[in-house]
Amino acid sequence: MKIAYFVSTMANEFHQARAAAAIQYAKDKYGAEVVIMDGKSDDNTMINNVDMLATSDFDAAVLHVWQPDAVAPLVMNAIDSGVAMMTFFSPLADTGIPVFRSDEAGGSFAMGASAAEQWVAANPDKPIVTVQLGWPDHTEVKSGRTDPFVAGIESVVGAGNYTNLGCIDSKGSADATKEAMANILITNPDVNIIYSEAGDLTPGCMAALVDAGRGTMDNGVPTTEIVVSVDCPVSELKAIFDPSSSLKMSLGLPPIQTSEKIIDIIVGVYLGEIAQVSTPAEELFGEVYPVDFYKLQLSEVIAWYNQQFGTSLVEADILG
Repeated sequence: MKIAYFVSTMANEFHQARAAAAIQYAKDKYGAEVVIMDGKSDDNTMINNVDMLATSDFDAAVLHVWQPDAVAPLVMNAIDSGVAMMTFFSPLADTGIPVFRSDEAGGSFAMGASAAEQWVAANPDKPIVTVQLGWPDHTEVKSGRTDPFVAGIESVVGAGNYTNLGCIDSKGSADATKEAMANILITNPDVNIIYSEAGDLTPGCMAALVDAGRGTMDNGVPTTEIVVSVDCPVSELKAIFDPSSSLKMSLGLPPIQTSEKIIDIIVGVYLGEIAQVSTPAEELFGEVYPVDFYKLQLSEVIAWYNQQFGTSLVEADILG
């Protein structure tokens, strides 16, 4: 069995880890070969990768694309050619193929609430001004990250008691995020709770803050802002548990657990044990792990990280 395993970008550490986990798990459990299809954060690359499936030697494919409507006809062509199909993160238009999603909404809500609690406790005279950096037009990012994060803030301070600048398009790269954040700091210097909606965007966000003389905390106490991220690579772990950094939370996504469930699902589709198409599409959900400086001990986080990323980190690796 040969499986095409799509990732939106291999520049992201979570996707790197889940790609490696998929290769190993599929080989060990099913004797299957997994080929990674890097979308390179580019719509055309993702579409072209889907387009070739119908004439390829792949038996199955796990999709992760940003333009579901554009690839929907290509997906149906691949299914008609005998390729078993499923998708990760987003339901794929009206194709009805199975989708695996992480419970990002619950984690985003929890982090929004925690950030609001910490900001209000440290700065009761400074109303919350929040912004999100990511994908304003992406349905699943909006429903899983943007909206629940803002709802978490509102659950603490109440409707009308904060300002939401909305989600700013930052999907291009860390450089695009840096530019977006720099512009926000000029037009809205009072911004103080920032949700960077992917780990590969966050370095740009932090760079803009540092350039503006911000991005720091007073021994874990927020003075200028609280930054929240997604994916939680090691670089973010180090910042989160650095009491002088304003990055203090990240939505941890478990790559090994995620990939094992995805491989089990796509093999089930290939074997006819899971319906290839249903109405509505079958959605399966996995767990998330909000890493929060204020709520978790570093030892707890390292234990989770080592289990899910296959690493052998110790506290000295994080605290340096």
